[in-house]
Amino acid sequence: MHWKRSVFLLVVFGLLTAGTGSSLIFPNSVQAAVDIYASPVNAGCYLAKLDRCKIHVEPFTINLASGEKLVRFQLVANRVGGNWQVIYDFQPDASNQPPYGGATTYTPTLVKRDFAASCGASYSVRLQGQGTVGPFSILGTTNQFTCPKGTFMQYMPSIRR
Repeated sequence: MHWKRSVFLLVVFGLLTAGTGSSLIFPNSVQAAVDIYASPVNAGCYLAKLDRCKIHVEPFTINLASGEKLVRFQLVANRVGGNWQVIYDFQPDASNQPPYGGATTYTPTLVKRDFAASCGASYSVRLQGQGTVGPFSILGTTNQFTCPKGTFMQYMPSIRR
C-alpha cells in the first residue's frame, strides 16, 4: 500500500518538474534581468533627547544597469506589528536627473535630521527603487532593531503663595 503512494508521488513530482508542468506550477520561475540593485542597507535607532528617538540610515549606493535611469526610490519603515510606511520618497525632477547612460551608480545625500521613531519600539527599514524598466524592486532590508527606552517626564503645575 505504501509503495503505491510512493510511486504515485514520484510520478506527480516528475510531471510537475518536467517541461510544461513546471510552467504551470512555477509560472514566474524565469526572472527578468536585474536593472536596479543597491549596496547593503544599514539603519539603527538612537536617543536624540531624553524622550525622543530617531532612526538613522547609513549612506547607500543604488546601481543601475547600462541605459537605465533612476525613476524614484523610497525608504519605508515597519514598526513591528504595524504596516510598512514611507518615510522618505525621492523622485528626480526633469532638470535634475541623476546621471545615466552606461552602468551608473547613485549615492543620495540623506536627510540631516534623521527620521522620527517611537522610543522602545522595534523597526525594520527597507529600500525600494524603480528604474525606467519595471515596477518597484526591494533593494535591501535591515534586520529588526529596537529603539532605546526614553525617559518621559511629567510636569505638574504648581501654585506658590
